[in-house]
Amino acid sequence: MKLTSLRGVRLTILISILAGLGLSTLIAAQWTGNTEVTSASGDAALQHYLLMVSTAAASFLVLVFGVLGVFAVSSEYSSGMILSTLTAVPKRMRVAGAKSIVLVVIATVTALIVVAAGLLAGVAFAPDALVQLGSSVVISGALGTVAYLVLFTLFAMGVAGILRSAAGAIAFVTGVAFVLPVAFQMLTMTGWEWVTTAIDYLPVMLGNTLAQGAVEAGSGPGYWGSLVAMVILAAVTLIPAAMIFARRDAR
Repeated sequence: MKLTSLRGVRLTILISILAGLGLSTLIAAQWTGNTEVTSASGDAALQHYLLMVSTAAASFLVLVFGVLGVFAVSSEYSSGMILSTLTAVPKRMRVAGAKSIVLVVIATVTALIVVAAGLLAGVAFAPDALVQLGSSVVISGALGTVAYLVLFTLFAMGVAGILRSAAGAIAFVTGVAFVLPVAFQMLTMTGWEWVTTAIDYLPVMLGNTLAQGAVEAGSGPGYWGSLVAMVILAAVTLIPAAMIFARRDAR
């Protein structure tokens, strides 16, 4: 696959895996060093521990996955390989679909490795948590985090397809992932009710909800609502990007 042959993509995947494992290990070590995590803690506490250890890194790695999505598009334009790609496969929508599928596979495998490594690190530091690995809360939280990272990768891919600029796309994705939450937190001081509602639908908040597993949410869209919102977020950029790709000059 052309995408996996790019050094930037391979490096991004490696950084994701190593950073995820490192952060999960640090969290597990810190947690078990300050709090005793045993079967006496209760099922809910063990589930919370496993999900925190395995999914907390996603809050930081989401930008790395966003960069992966940007590279999936911008690398071909910067190198001029997009012209050879379209020469080999003239049907542009087929090219766009194939690139999306390949990116989904790569992002999914990478995210699964990151989350699975986090779960293993959690069990390594607290063996009693092993019995909760198969619980519905842990499984749904782990898969929810994987879905969040994959969908954000597609969102970033769409942004790159629209802007056709690696620097611009990365700046935009960074703003959505990290700057918007800070801006909206500041806006809460205005007392406007719509701000509180909007915060619940920011990608980082949706990711946090998905990481908690399929449990009853106190407020906000809930687990399945957050998943739908992330799908819509990805579609908001992917669909226009595909339409632009089909009509705009590739050079």
